[in-house]
Amino acid sequence: MARSKTRSGLIAALDIGTSKVCCFIARREKDHPPKIIGIGHNMSKGLQSGSIANLDAAQEVVLAAVNAAEKMAGQTIESVIVNLSGGRPESETHTVELPLGSRPIGNLEIRKLNDQKEALLRQAGDELIHTVPLGFRLDGASTMNDPRGMYGSTLGLDLHFVRTQTAPLRNLDTLLGRCHLAIEETVVTPLASGLSALTPDQRDLGATVIDMGAGTTSVAVFNGGQVIYTASIPVGGAHVTRDIAYGLNTSLNHAERMKTLHGSALTSPSDDQEILAVPIIGDEDENNFNHVPRSMLINIIKPRLEETFELIRDQLEEHGLTQIGGRSIVLTGGASQLNAIADLANQMFERPASVAHPHGVTGLAEATAGPAFSACAGLLLRAVEQGNDPLSEAMASIHQSGGRWGRLGAWFKENF
Repeated sequence: MARSKTRSGLIAALDIGTSKVCCFIARREKDHPPKIIGIGHNMSKGLQSGSIANLDAAQEVVLAAVNAAEKMAGQTIESVIVNLSGGRPESETHTVELPLGSRPIGNLEIRKLNDQKEALLRQAGDELIHTVPLGFRLDGASTMNDPRGMYGSTLGLDLHFVRTQTAPLRNLDTLLGRCHLAIEETVVTPLASGLSALTPDQRDLGATVIDMGAGTTSVAVFNGGQVIYTASIPVGGAHVTRDIAYGLNTSLNHAERMKTLHGSALTSPSDDQEILAVPIIGDEDENNFNHVPRSMLINIIKPRLEETFELIRDQLEEHGLTQIGGRSIVLTGGASQLNAIADLANQMFERPASVAHPHGVTGLAEATAGPAFSACAGLLLRAVEQGNDPLSEAMASIHQSGGRWGRLGAWFKENF
């Protein structure tokens, strides 16, 4: 996949989602958060469940968003850091190991371990998009620091891989190539969202980010300053809208409007008394409505959200991440703006839940400061933190986060 450096001092992020496409152009400022100087966003076309379904339509909206951001910034861009919402990302954890002799661990042993890691990366293939070193192991026990000078039988390095399907990656590369944009890095959406939705302390102590998009809902578990698990399910806010349209016999546009204005994740005692006017689909008489209680609308919305949270909860339990994911659930993404959704998540996961807005960047307009823009803001933060080599990128990120792997990150950055 094509890679290119952004212009010095200028970074650009492109969030391509099922419901919207967003481009942020920012200027790097030493010892300060990136300052956004250009914003462009519009409704998506040609995307389905986070993946590209129509290249021509997708090209049109991407160019429109990028051109608007360039016009506002007074700058042109040649490359972007972009998210991947589709492709069904899968997390894998691997450990590369090296038997040790009677000597203390030195540079030779570390370089042999690094060679094993490189061989593993070559075997993984093109669908591997993230490699995150999680820490050393000495005789099976974790050790956070530089292991040189220590004795043991076996030295290991834990690695977190994020794989995705090859076709969505190639389609994304083709799309941006048609837009004359090079890709600096492709980042799975929940990782990007977590960078802007979580504080450094949350990333270090453990938190679970759930990015609720229109076509997909994705999850990232952070611990020790790094992402240790990601997953995605092809269910999102658009599915709630379709449920409403089907259940109330109305159009998708009216269903979306009702969800936004009157929807909620939980019922209240007054819902039966509040009557909503629902336009009938296909009825030429614009004054002809069905009248239903608000409780009927909410009873359509709630089961779909419960199903979504149950699927995520099952995945966390299956991978043993219920506890390591921290004591907090952080919701973000456009579909997280539904009334009382944090309360429902609190009930489903039995831990505190909140809706997070993007932070860590400056210059956001009021219209782009909500949860729907967390991923795009997080891409900017990723661009500031990372280089091009997956290992050095992850280690630099750990070092800058101030997490418990900081010394390990600094050591890798210094030695490799």
